[in-house]
Parts: sequence; C-alpha cells; structure tokens
Amino acid sequence: MNEYRLIIVRETPHHVYFNLFVNGSLSNMQGFLCLEKDAFDRLFKDLFRASKGKCIRAYCQNPPTEFFP
Repeated sequence: MNEYRLIIVRETPHHVYFNLFVNGSLSNMQGFLCLEKDAFDRLFKDLFRASKGKCIRAYCQNPPTEFFP
C-alpha cells in the first residue's frame, strides 16, 4: 500500500503549489505541482480513500524565500 504526503508550499487565492511524496520519495523532480484549490482537495480525498488513510496534507516548514508563480 502506498503512502502519500502532499506538502503545500504556497497557496494563492485560486491555486495550490505543492510537493508530492510517495513512500517517502519526492515524485515531482522538475518543480512544484500546481492545481486549483478544488482539484487539490479532490486529489487529496481520492488519495486518502485509495490508500486507506495513508495520505497526509501538510504545510511546508521552510517555504522558498522568493517564490513567483
């Protein structure tokens, strides 16, 4: 069973920028993933159900100092 972590780096009024970890490994090596807020919530709910609760959503402790979407 896979374990997922969605680490939110930045939230704007319409979008969420985040990193996706699967089983402790970063899966998006090219940069942050970006989704609209409702699509991000849907992704979290789908991964939570599929992994039987092994999915967490958290905020980044050390976001980038200069982040321009």
